[in-house]
Amino acid sequence: MQFRVLALHADGTARPMMVEAADVSAVRRSLAQDGMTALELKPVRAGGASGAAKPRVRWADGNKSRFDVDLFCQELLALVTAGVTIGEALETLASKESTGSATSVTAASPGDSLLAKLHARVREGLPLSAALAQFPAVFPTVLCESLRAAERTSDYAPALERFVRYRRLTREVREKLVAASIYPLILLGVSGLVLLFLVGYVVPRFADVYADMGDKLPSASRALLWVGSRIGAYPLPTLAGLALAVASIVITVRTGRFREIVMAVLRRIPRLNAVIAAAEFSRLYRTLALLLHGGIPMVSSLEVARGLLPLELARRLDASRMAISEGRSFSDAMRQQGLSTAVADRFFRVGEGSGKLAEMIDRAADFHEEEVGRGADWLGRVIGPFLMLIMGVVIGLVVVLMYMPIFSLADAIQ
Repeated sequence: MQFRVLALHADGTARPMMVEAADVSAVRRSLAQDGMTALELKPVRAGGASGAAKPRVRWADGNKSRFDVDLFCQELLALVTAGVTIGEALETLASKESTGSATSVTAASPGDSLLAKLHARVREGLPLSAALAQFPAVFPTVLCESLRAAERTSDYAPALERFVRYRRLTREVREKLVAASIYPLILLGVSGLVLLFLVGYVVPRFADVYADMGDKLPSASRALLWVGSRIGAYPLPTLAGLALAVASIVITVRTGRFREIVMAVLRRIPRLNAVIAAAEFSRLYRTLALLLHGGIPMVSSLEVARGLLPLELARRLDASRMAISEGRSFSDAMRQQGLSTAVADRFFRVGEGSGKLAEMIDRAADFHEEEVGRGADWLGRVIGPFLMLIMGVVIGLVVVLMYMPIFSLADAIQ
């Protein structure tokens, strides 16, 4: 069977890995032969779920919540910059958490809080990066690797500062895309409610008026009146079915397969494909710049960054990593795999020539983030009116079908 293991290497770093073995003892023996020690060891059940539950993180009032990694890094940066050691900083944050601060995050009890566990690991002699790596569901690999590189000089402040900036910039890109989609979603929701009101409330009233016309009604009007009368006769089952349909849509949307299909469809639209590619490239470049600034080698940085990309781009990044490890330049390897635009490729070449590759990759990320912002603004200006036009046509069609029999009667009277 398979085991998910957090292994402590001889150099003091802790990394997650998968091990195939007969039992727990066999796993430990295998790691010991390679000079590693298992910090955490969980069997993987069928379907990929681990045998042990992930750490549960809660607010002080007991409600579940995600641990605020950004706030943690900002507070840790403030303490470290002031000259506080890592152990003292974690102890301070854990004490602040146990006082029941309005913004604190605790586990089931103060003594079991995530920060208290981190403080305990550091007191046991683990580096901060290894302590954070024991909670892969909370702390991203990028943060752990950046801190691991900073531990060579024991200067955590620059690494934390770069990570805080990295999270802020990537969050701004995500917020731009979300903001561009909010108005269309609101428009769809309001239009759907208006359409439901017309079909479920207004149309049944017209059905009573046209009850004696029978086959004299146009076919489309008869179909609309039949649907409206059924909704009016059974409102509760209709609402229940609608709620079930919405829940099914939400569940489907949250599946990875559905997102892959949607992304494949969106990529067929040239302007949308350009925005999506710019967002993916900006995140890739920003991550690489963060890791390279921390002193992590290029090949290792690419290996860490691949986990942030879709499967297809991750495969291309693997090919680039192999080419770089064989001696190819970074710019050539990225261009050959289609992982750089013309502008980004120029930045990379300038960086390789001047010895400031990390800085140039960061500037390439800035350029593509601005492109994402412009694309999001364009989408907001185009998609909103387009959806409004479509919903206006649908609602107008319903109104015309309701009044069409009246037009027919007027023609007959004339």
